[in-house]
Amino acid sequence: MHRYFCGASMAFATRPTSAPPPEAESIRSLTRIAGILALVFGIILILIGVLTLIFIVGIIPLIFGIVDIVIYINCNEIIRLVDEGDYRRAKEKTLVWMIIGFILGGLIVGILLLVSYLRYDDLLRRVQAPTTPV
Repeated sequence: MHRYFCGASMAFATRPTSAPPPEAESIRSLTRIAGILALVFGIILILIGVLTLIFIVGIIPLIFGIVDIVIYINCNEIIRLVDEGDYRRAKEKTLVWMIIGFILGGLIVGILLLVSYLRYDDLLRRVQAPTTPV
């Protein structure tokens, strides 16, 4: 249930939430999987970076690990935007983190975010389609 303001009466009413479109559920799932993988990769790379920090090469996995953790945090933000129905901002944010995912986060994370990004077009078309009165 969502609360919304009812005009001049200064009262709040509750309106039922409708089921999200199937595309939104698909995007949420793909983004959640990408976020979990980024978190796992991040933890592993940070551990490898810390263990090999004695040598100069240890700093590289440490940086990639931190980027993966940041990708995980932003995947949760994208899911929140999808839950709120702000699909356009979620799509924009997914594009940014998809590119960063491909470059610094790992190929699997980037591919999952790419598939998620491509599904926004169907979702936006469905949401913006005019409803015909019966």
